[in-house]
Amino acid sequence: MGTAQDSNTKKARVSNIPGDPLCQNILALSDWVKAQEESGDENLCPPCDLATIAPWYRDLLRKKGYSELAAKVEALAEGEHDAIEVALVLDEVRDSVEDEETKKELLLYDCMMQKYEEEGG
Repeated sequence: MGTAQDSNTKKARVSNIPGDPLCQNILALSDWVKAQEESGDENLCPPCDLATIAPWYRDLLRKKGYSELAAKVEALAEGEHDAIEVALVLDEVRDSVEDEETKKELLLYDCMMQKYEEEGG
């Protein structure tokens, strides 16, 4: 695991959905949560946003046959986790999906959430 200094100097991971002009420069959820928390804007609620997107991830993963990954997402509902922990798990789950179409759908969820917040959601 990296040091605090490593996490401060790491470059944000960015993705794009080809052919979708609205879904360009989508941050990894962990980077997005960190930016939200560092903004100091009390109107933002990353835990609220992640509570919305996690069931979307779980349901899509189940539908696509990724039952172990769906269970990993479902386990987030048990116990207390801070927003960055949840975001890291969702990033890991998305990145471990082998099917590019499913990965694209998960990235679309990330995009919808981030764009909604950008527009004052």
